[in-house]
Amino acid sequence: MNRICAGVFHRHCRLSLVLLVLVCIMVTVGLVELVLRVRLGLGRPVLYDSSPVYGYRPLPGGTYRRFGGARLHFNNLGLRAEADWDGEPDGKILFLGDSVTYGGSYVGNDQLFSALATRHLPGYIAGNGGVNAWGVENIVGLVVETGFQPAEVYVTVVPEADFYRGLVRCQGLPFFNAPPRSGLEELWRFFCYRENNKRYREWTAFADDAHKRLVADKAAGQLAKMDRRLREKGHIHVLFITPQKAQALGREDRDALVAECLERHGLEAVYIADRLAGLGLPADQIEALYHDMVHLSLRGHELWGQIIGEELAGRLDGPHHPQTSEHTGGPILAN
Repeated sequence: MNRICAGVFHRHCRLSLVLLVLVCIMVTVGLVELVLRVRLGLGRPVLYDSSPVYGYRPLPGGTYRRFGGARLHFNNLGLRAEADWDGEPDGKILFLGDSVTYGGSYVGNDQLFSALATRHLPGYIAGNGGVNAWGVENIVGLVVETGFQPAEVYVTVVPEADFYRGLVRCQGLPFFNAPPRSGLEELWRFFCYRENNKRYREWTAFADDAHKRLVADKAAGQLAKMDRRLREKGHIHVLFITPQKAQALGREDRDALVAECLERHGLEAVYIADRLAGLGLPADQIEALYHDMVHLSLRGHELWGQIIGEELAGRLDGPHHPQTSEHTGGPILAN
């Protein structure tokens, strides 16, 4: 039998080598795909909708396992919350913001500062409406223009850079409306995104100080309008400015232009950097709060949750009756 196989191989040497190479390539591709899916969570990214009004948001009802096995679940309203929300806003807290609030794909739902901030607020539940790469105008577009107001309390947590983003669209970002066919495709499209962006410069490279002021002031004015609309309807709205790592370490000052615009529009902001300074943490502990220069580590989410939770506790009138859970036959609400 071995002689027969050897004879066939020698008679079809080139074809056999081609087949062997193809098999090796297929096995290698399969192993790479397995690693990308199992170890990195690639191949099934969070899917987004698209809107000219608010840009884009995660589609509702999706559950994903991403980097490091972190579990991301989006409820019926597209919020990072474990259970669906009903139509009653009482006792609900909606967190709004960009990727800092969203938490990234390496943070599970129960590890987000939005979830941790409400642990000691009896009767209140939280939903995380943060979206990757959003700006202030995306938030306003969703809440004001589309009337997305499912909660009693609204907590906006943004870095100062969000006041310079304008309305961000999904197109041109490494996000998906339709799922990729594989982890390799997702990785390849991210590489193409990075390469494509090398032909662009930041808009600030073409803007003078007057134009930068115009952009920041417009965003602050829009946010102030949202604040007024919410308060007119009897809602509570609290704005937090989350610092970059350099600001938290005291190496950079707050953005004077953003602060000026907020003051001009009469919008109060809680600067988390001020609360951090009051804690007197050493530099190494502050470093440990960050995943990178802007986004938070798990420890950072814990501390932000504590700071925000304490601020909310001082602003809310009193405890609400605990919401009925699905186990008691009542409406299903977010944790």
